[in-house]
Amino acid sequence: MLTNNSYPSPNHSSRSDVRVDVLVLHHTATRRGAPALRTLTDDAVPPERRVSAHYLVDTDGTVYCLVAESRKAWHAGVSTLRGESRPSVNARSIGIEIVNPGDNVTPFTEAQYQALEQLVPEIVLRHRIPTENVLGHRDVAPGRKTDPADNFNWARVRAAVERAQRSVA
Repeated sequence: MLTNNSYPSPNHSSRSDVRVDVLVLHHTATRRGAPALRTLTDDAVPPERRVSAHYLVDTDGTVYCLVAESRKAWHAGVSTLRGESRPSVNARSIGIEIVNPGDNVTPFTEAQYQALEQLVPEIVLRHRIPTENVLGHRDVAPGRKTDPADNFNWARVRAAVERAQRSVA
């Protein structure tokens, strides 16, 4: 497992014994990690506006662990998995935020891809997440969300997952 910097968020709840079978990638809509960390760990806002994720990947590749994988992070909002809303996407998923403004121009960094090429396969293998359930926020909230941005290199992350799966087969 990656060495993670723990930066606990109070914004989480019980999974209610729901099995993790989805991984959702997001962009933060920020250029720097500090504002994203504040947002993802803020409990001073009204409960209905609180958000979190399990991990945050900063531009330098630093991975922050915000919510334990055994807990439900609040990253997907109103969403469905191929039309199914029960159990909720939050209850059944791991969420990873990637620091990027989401403008479709600002590149995701090499350091971020290197971190994701390690983190995503580890999570997929640990939870036995089907490859087709490694998704973007846009996939579980179509028409409402667009992350990660169009310039995100999905092929690179999926190739890392496939390599990891072959190595344990």
